[in-house]
Amino acid sequence: MSQEQCYLKDQKWCQQSTIYKRNKSLYRLQTEIGHGSFSVVHVGYHELTTEKVAVKTCNKQTLTPRARRMLLKEITIMESIYHPNIIRLFEVLETPTKLHLVMEYMPAGGLHSKLLSEGKMKEYDAKIIFAQLLSAVKHLHDKNIIHRDIKAENVFCGKKNHVKLGDFGFSTVLTKGKNEELFTLCGSLPYAAPELLQNKRYKGQPVDIWALGILLYFITTGQMPFSATSVTQLKRNILLGVIPMPAHLSHPCITLIRGNLFSGSILKTTPSKRSNLTEIRNSVWLSNIIIKENTYGKWCILPTIDHHERRTEVEEKARQTLLTYGIDSKILEEHVMKGIRSDIIATYRIIIQNILTSIYLPTVTQITCEKFDHARSHLCVII
Repeated sequence: MSQEQCYLKDQKWCQQSTIYKRNKSLYRLQTEIGHGSFSVVHVGYHELTTEKVAVKTCNKQTLTPRARRMLLKEITIMESIYHPNIIRLFEVLETPTKLHLVMEYMPAGGLHSKLLSEGKMKEYDAKIIFAQLLSAVKHLHDKNIIHRDIKAENVFCGKKNHVKLGDFGFSTVLTKGKNEELFTLCGSLPYAAPELLQNKRYKGQPVDIWALGILLYFITTGQMPFSATSVTQLKRNILLGVIPMPAHLSHPCITLIRGNLFSGSILKTTPSKRSNLTEIRNSVWLSNIIIKENTYGKWCILPTIDHHERRTEVEEKARQTLLTYGIDSKILEEHVMKGIRSDIIATYRIIIQNILTSIYLPTVTQITCEKFDHARSHLCVII
């Protein structure tokens, strides 16, 4: 049976393929939810599964050469990432004038807007948020990817304090190992590490960690640690590294952010003295947080085609759902080589993501933590 005959055997797929021929995609755009210098983001939905998506549309005619390079790098990096706390890329659609990136949609919006409207978080909630971001950044650094634009505006919220890191426009991949030095100044100034302001080469991992520290301060205080009335003054304050700590913060939180003469911290102005991800993860402030190890695999990007390799339960469930749309294993595997340029693979990814989201939301459980408080029971977060 040919691929076309396989499509026609299912009435629903036949109907949707007609829509595809008319609109050149299976997505219907709705409200605008954001915009940048060269792009606009709409919430939309996938007409076959009815799942909501975020569609970033770029006008190719107005892209500068630098912006075009950044966009292509963003696509390449997002295509290589699979983690519960990083925004997923489903599909890339291209017309003569436009480029559309179809991505995962987070229903609760951006963390920055949430903090502006609701104010600072309690430390308990902040731990849940921060631990997830820490896990996401570790996944990136393990793949030699440096984000370089970690900030509240690029963190997106879902249900039950579930957050994901997005916007990889300034990201880069280290090709010469973890000690490779970078030189491009990018990102947002309030989150910029001191070494970025000194016009010197810098290492990428400490830059991301500094930005995490700024973000943690913002989450727990509702303010930025360095404020000024001018760009020059802001740069001076960042280089000085003097951080006021509100009285309501716990001592472990203050120690993690600012440290003291005898301990490291996230916001140390000297990169070599800045805490690394392992030290942050093992800090006293995060000692009652349990993070599940990443359970995703390459199968959530592309279906398993090696029939000798055992498929996960999630992939099997997704394949069963695809069959209800008339997409069988033969059709699915024929589209593997197309990757992000295939509407079939996009449908597979959307179904996979929907299943994963329902499984891996952060939860809270009661466990005994003797080392923390003489065998008293504590609420420990399992991410």
